Amino acid sequence: MNREKWMHFLLTALLPAVGSIVVGLAFFQRGIFNTERIGFQFLSFGVIGGLVFASFRYLNKWIAVAVVVVLLVLDEAMLHSGNWGFVWQDILYYVGVCGAVVLFAEYYFPRAVGAMFGRLLTISSLLSIMYAIVAVIFFFIFQANPAIPRFNISQMVYYDLAQGFLVGFGLGLGIEAADYVITKTGRIVESPQS
Repeated sequence: MNREKWMHFLLTALLPAVGSIVVGLAFFQRGIFNTERIGFQFLSFGVIGGLVFASFRYLNKWIAVAVVVVLLVLDEAMLHSGNWGFVWQDILYYVGVCGAVVLFAEYYFPRAVGAMFGRLLTISSLLSIMYAIVAVIFFFIFQANPAIPRFNISQMVYYDLAQGFLVGFGLGLGIEAADYVITKTGRIVESPQS
């Protein structure tokens, strides 16, 4: 990969992470830096989402898939260094976020170039839907275990829709900012054919 393409990759990975962190700070303040709080998703999924998006945009597909796997291992190892009891929940969210970001990078991003706010709203909506799907899966898993207190599914879905939309909005802001800077500063480097 040439120097220009590396710069585009880094910019495309960094700005979505920054966008997600800024949105997280606006809503959860310093809670985004605490791994025990729900706001930490803005930091972790911001960094992960930016790297996954940039990988599928600028790297060969097999390398991008390897990045997703390595990020999963690193994310889970850092979050659960002492307590591995909730790994399956984090992995479901991780798969949902990565699935939405890959779908956006591969299908929606190239097609929604001319639509004002189209890409921003698309990634926000995709993450919102993925979060809601994960919430419904959790609800049915929790319902099957009588030891877990009952949850209200409408509250779970509503909260996860909002959380997913905000994470996606932060990522989308960063993606749009990166794309704007790249198009204004030089020619666009096309993604590799694989």
